[in-house]
Amino acid sequence: MLDFKENKQFLFNIIVPVFNAEKYLAKCLNSIIKQSYKKFKVHVIDDCSTDSSYELASAICAKYENFHVRKNYRRLGALNNIYESLSIAIRDPSKTIDILLDGDDYLYSDDVLNILYKKYLNTNCLITYGSHLSSKGVQGKGYPWLIRKFNLYRKYFWYASHLKTFRHDLWLSVNRNDLIDENGQYFSVAWDLALMFPMLEMAGNRQEFVKDLVYVYNDQNPISDYKIRRKEQILAAKEIRNKKRYKERNFI
Repeated sequence: MLDFKENKQFLFNIIVPVFNAEKYLAKCLNSIIKQSYKKFKVHVIDDCSTDSSYELASAICAKYENFHVRKNYRRLGALNNIYESLSIAIRDPSKTIDILLDGDDYLYSDDVLNILYKKYLNTNCLITYGSHLSSKGVQGKGYPWLIRKFNLYRKYFWYASHLKTFRHDLWLSVNRNDLIDENGQYFSVAWDLALMFPMLEMAGNRQEFVKDLVYVYNDQNPISDYKIRRKEQILAAKEIRNKKRYKERNFI
């Protein structure tokens, strides 16, 4: 009898939000193209860039059937774009893994998707985050057991950084209202907290910190939110942390 694990395959659904990333975008997309695990599709969303990001993405994506690109004609922001992209109907949500890759960053090696495939296959996890490389060196930590047990993510340091991946059925359980700020708009900064906290809380112990280096974070980009919108980030993070916590849920 064949082992169920040997026959189980995941489709990686890679979302790439882009804004004025022409200097970095080719490296980002090529890091996906070179992956050894080939069962994936890519959605590139250009958020009304004023440089040649859209033209560059279109030229690269046109060569591959599983790459898709679209351009917004007004700024929506990363979280709005991610929400719209993840709202597309998925045939088998429990076997689809969503991945968020910023257009100015890139995957660390050709084996990243294979590393993630094995992690989801062997641990039955619902969500992962991992080690990443920046100008400060290797970064990334897993949440301590106590934080997981008592659902204290919103009271603790932020660890669920790059590379963010999650099962699509977990994402479908997130309430859109928790992605919206006090002004009725999608969070435009610190949005990764709004996105990840609910899923971490629902996943409970079914989360994994990927120790292997999987991501390169471009913290030298002069238009990054961390550099030009730091005060807004702090205020948004406080609002997100004060939102109601989710309860742990059972997923097959």
